[in-house]
Amino acid sequence: MGPSSISFVQPGGNMKREKVFIPWMLFSFIAFSVSMAEGLEAGRQAPFFRVKSGGGKLMTLDSTRGKITVIFYETRDVLEQNRKLRNELNQSYRELGDTQKTYIVRLPIINCCDARWPFTALWRKKLREGSRKSGVIIYGDWDGTMLSAYGMKEGESNVVIIDKKGIIRYFKSGRIEDDETGKIKNLIEHLLLE
Repeated sequence: MGPSSISFVQPGGNMKREKVFIPWMLFSFIAFSVSMAEGLEAGRQAPFFRVKSGGGKLMTLDSTRGKITVIFYETRDVLEQNRKLRNELNQSYRELGDTQKTYIVRLPIINCCDARWPFTALWRKKLREGSRKSGVIIYGDWDGTMLSAYGMKEGESNVVIIDKKGIIRYFKSGRIEDDETGKIKNLIEHLLLE
């Protein structure tokens, strides 16, 4: 690719154009890698996702439009990392009125990329059992497309909150500290009022 012209604003408001040689392929790759390594930022449009439960129920970003979506994206080995937060949010959900509940989608997702035939039936069975125990349908990211589209961190609990318009309002990988739990609850309450 050829040189690119970039404008710089100098003190006093004067614009200066300089020819800068940027290897665009390298720049694009680095920018994409950094954004995916960090996960998506709050304020961005949520990428499309498509996940399926152990019973075959499909959930997509489009099916959550008009609702607040609270996602816990995890692998089986890190389910305990944010269990306290998940329990507190589930308790808050149970305390809501029936009308308010219709505006919230609780979406636990397990990274099922490692599920290979003939073990996929066992994975589906485990998802169905987990769904029965928790009272919430647990979905699987069977091909890893959500993992890569959202920049989820493997081996970590990933928490994502998407507003009614499909905008990411919260994204964090790893253990959520107790002092942040109240902020997350307040965010969800605020989004219910929007």
